[in-house]
Amino acid sequence: MSAPGVTLLELLADNESTTQKWHTWFAANPSALELPCSIYDSGTVRGLLKHTFAVELRHSQRLMDHPVTAYDAIPAGALQQLFDVHEQAIRNLRQFLAGADMTALEEIVRLQTVSAGTLQASRRKLFVHIMFHSMRHWAQLSTVLREAGMKTEWHKDFLFSEAMV
Repeated sequence: MSAPGVTLLELLADNESTTQKWHTWFAANPSALELPCSIYDSGTVRGLLKHTFAVELRHSQRLMDHPVTAYDAIPAGALQQLFDVHEQAIRNLRQFLAGADMTALEEIVRLQTVSAGTLQASRRKLFVHIMFHSMRHWAQLSTVLREAGMKTEWHKDFLFSEAMV
């Protein structure tokens, strides 16, 4: 019998659903992209989105053993460019999960990070990190926007996720 828990596919579905809500919100509120934001020294909300999606993309490329895109090469211009980075990461993550077995998930990989140097982690841990990293930054972003008087109108806690019952 396997232990009960949230699956990687459920976490990924929650990430996709959450990010789609944000994409729709930013399309209706594009001025929010230029709000000041000090999280991760991003400068603006746009900078935080770039950071969030860059982590998704770069780590998804590591999971797939693909060349890792340089951080500075990741676009942060138009809203759609930002969210296209996320979409590429999601395609990578779905492809990774489609072919991953327990041996692949437990394999240790070395990764060079922008902020923490060289690290080692299992592919499973790296996948979960991608999900939690994005979730954490969405929560921080909600606070930044609320403090700037820009309210979002949906529940953000995992309890309200469509990913699982």
